[in-house]
Amino acid sequence: MESIIKQKIDSIAECIFTKIQRPEEDSFGLYSGEFGLLLFLFYYSRYSGIKKHTVLTENYAKRLLDQFIEKEKLHTFCGGLSGILYLFEFLRENSFIDIDVGMAQPLLDEYLIARMRQDIQQQNYDFMHGALGVGLYFLKKETHPEYIRELIEFLYRTAEKNRDSLIFKWKSTIMLNEECRSSVYNLALSHGISSIIIFLSRVVRSGISDEKTLEMLSGAVNYVLLQEQDYSQLGSFFPNMIIKNSSEPLMKSRLAWCYGDLGVGAALWQAGKTLEKAEWREKGLEILLQSTHRKNLQANSVRDAGICHGSAGIVMIFRRMYLETNVNEVKDATHYWIGQTLNFSCFEDGLAGYKTVERAGSVCDYSLLSGISGIGLELLSFIENGTQTWDEMFLLS
Repeated sequence: MESIIKQKIDSIAECIFTKIQRPEEDSFGLYSGEFGLLLFLFYYSRYSGIKKHTVLTENYAKRLLDQFIEKEKLHTFCGGLSGILYLFEFLRENSFIDIDVGMAQPLLDEYLIARMRQDIQQQNYDFMHGALGVGLYFLKKETHPEYIRELIEFLYRTAEKNRDSLIFKWKSTIMLNEECRSSVYNLALSHGISSIIIFLSRVVRSGISDEKTLEMLSGAVNYVLLQEQDYSQLGSFFPNMIIKNSSEPLMKSRLAWCYGDLGVGAALWQAGKTLEKAEWREKGLEILLQSTHRKNLQANSVRDAGICHGSAGIVMIFRRMYLETNVNEVKDATHYWIGQTLNFSCFEDGLAGYKTVERAGSVCDYSLLSGISGIGLELLSFIENGTQTWDEMFLLS
């Protein structure tokens, strides 16, 4: 399998190097745009050791840097400035390149603060598309604890609280279908309470937390644990979300990074480590161990190889847990889903054989979140048996 993986990584790199040499107008975001490609290319250039790859990657970085300050208007972690600037901090820490935006830095930070406050006013905490994404950047940068405290106050103020039973939960508004908007308690890692748990855990580890932070972290974990359903009957520990004032039965959640048990388990594991709560760690590990048995692609809604909702994201989570636990069942699951990731490379007109499944059909996708950059990055981490530190950008470390 090793030689097949290496060939696939090289094929992905060839696709991306070809793309970046064609000048195109595109988005710059970390998850959804050009900077996600850059992350893969830096890792690949270090892996290949070929000078041409390093030169192409650094030239690409310079080209993006020359453009994004003037053209990028989004502030989000997924597709805008907070994710891009987080990436710059990560690249600097890991000795890839020291990207300095110079005199623009204070203006960029001020813009992010202003947009974070707009999200706060709209009660939009979503880490991918709202206030917490900006918070993640400032946590990473370690320069503005006052803005983290502002976010803590926002989360505390907007939470539905039951202090007697120590429960904290937050509402999200989603589109259940094209015509129906609903208020829900979203449990997901991508947009919901699991991401809040991980954000609060990072705040605690940063040393700038207070009693409200600790209270919310415990309360959020308690709320999630209360939502556990009968795994033997439904096939998952948790639903995707709890719909307010609904009589609909609970449903099985998918196996993926974005929604479902894997993200909840990862959040419980991190919170347990942070607050030294063995019962939370054990519950997180139990969820992930049980998930190693979920291997039916159709039954678990695994339709492509991307990180967001596909097999590479499953590998990413299992591999992170193996690095932390050294449990063989998790290692075996990692190998199984690597095999499935290779199997998804089956399209003659795909990118290195890959396409991403969308509602309208399968499409070619270069992105980090759902396309070949993320797939290639996970294959690289697996083949090099490295520490996968980049998964902090997906809330896993």
